[in-house]
Amino acid sequence: MIPTAATEGSAAAAPPLPSRRKLNHFDFVVLSLYWIAIGYMWTSLGGLIIPDLVFEFVGSRNEGLALGVLEGVGSLMAVFWQPIAGALSDRTRTRFGRRHPFILGGTIGDVLFLVGLALSGSFGMVLIFYFLLQTASNTAQGPYQGLMPDVVPVEQRGVASGYFGIANVIGLFAGTVGTGIILAYAGRIPAILTICVLLVITMLATILLIPDRAERSADQFTSVRQAITTTFSRPLRYPSFLWLMASRLLILMGLVGVQSFVYFYFRNVFFHNDRTDTITASYALLGLVIVAAFLVSWPAARASDHFGRRPFILLGGLMGAAGVLILMFSHYQLLPSEILEPLARALRVPPLAAQATLVGVFIGIGYGVFFSVDWAFIQDVIPSEEAGLFMGFSNIATAGSGVIARLIGGFLLDPFNRGPHILGLPGGFPVIFAVFSASLLVGALLILKVPEVRKR
Repeated sequence: MIPTAATEGSAAAAPPLPSRRKLNHFDFVVLSLYWIAIGYMWTSLGGLIIPDLVFEFVGSRNEGLALGVLEGVGSLMAVFWQPIAGALSDRTRTRFGRRHPFILGGTIGDVLFLVGLALSGSFGMVLIFYFLLQTASNTAQGPYQGLMPDVVPVEQRGVASGYFGIANVIGLFAGTVGTGIILAYAGRIPAILTICVLLVITMLATILLIPDRAERSADQFTSVRQAITTTFSRPLRYPSFLWLMASRLLILMGLVGVQSFVYFYFRNVFFHNDRTDTITASYALLGLVIVAAFLVSWPAARASDHFGRRPFILLGGLMGAAGVLILMFSHYQLLPSEILEPLARALRVPPLAAQATLVGVFIGIGYGVFFSVDWAFIQDVIPSEEAGLFMGFSNIATAGSGVIARLIGGFLLDPFNRGPHILGLPGGFPVIFAVFSASLLVGALLILKVPEVRKR
């Protein structure tokens, strides 16, 4: 028999979870709303608002170092605190439930510290409020991720995963496009206030409409040392979960990596520092990623209930790897002129640059298939009563992937770009795209180490 989450590892017996009623589409929409707000906030901050603040206070000369410091602080909190907050919520008992108090308190902190960011008058204040914001956000996010499996029946995990995948894409799109428009035409403070409003509205919907009745999994921690050792040692007893996290880390490294460097690719290969055309092409590619991901998320999630999770994680990784690999050759004409010329006229960019944007379809399919099934597969292999701890721990792969991808890409790009061309490109781009494609490929293959857990 394939080991299930209840038999794998050496976990102590936990109290049975109450039976979960079957959810309808309205339930899934409400359950996913806070995920949109989280995606909107971090996409807005990471892609637009924080760089804007950094440039204002430190200038272009030291912006890379300043961004690196902020990202390091943020990643440290996301990796360290979110699993602990999730584990604390697993063991909490209050009249309001075990997850709701953390979601409410964390969101209130988010709003306070976002206002602090908006009113900051120096880089030092930005650093302080960004650290506090990471603490508050991860206080809410770990328990929120634990609330999802508390209320979703096992047979509806695929449906729930599809909704969460779509919510993730909507948050990404709104944070990229919506905040960009607000920041450009209204300014930084209105942009930050939209984040506050969305967080509060979706938080209230979550705690008022989603029940929080699951019993705590064990007694509360008695010391800081016990909290840390238990949080970071428990997942090590579940080999399937660890293989899944390794696959997740590598797949996300490839996806985040190519998105992080595609702007530099267009600027150096096609437009030679023409900012307007570079932005147009970059947003066209990223827009195709979002649209393709949106279209495939729901069908992939539903199909995974019938055909298993592994084939779709494998497909997502392979499609992403193929897309990144094609990007290495997109400066050669691969498609007929009848397709490229109308697209080039619409985007007002050269035909080969327009061809490169179409790679977003491959990457978007991989992105959408992966994210729509990933959550359900994690739920299949973790102990449900400790979902807060394990879902928080899974954020190590999420947060760590971006840091590792940008460090590797940044370390390799500049020295190879100063060397000879490779495949007709500045040498750094074939090198980093090969690394990201290999990361996606290996991550996809590692999923074969995770056994499917079928419902009995």
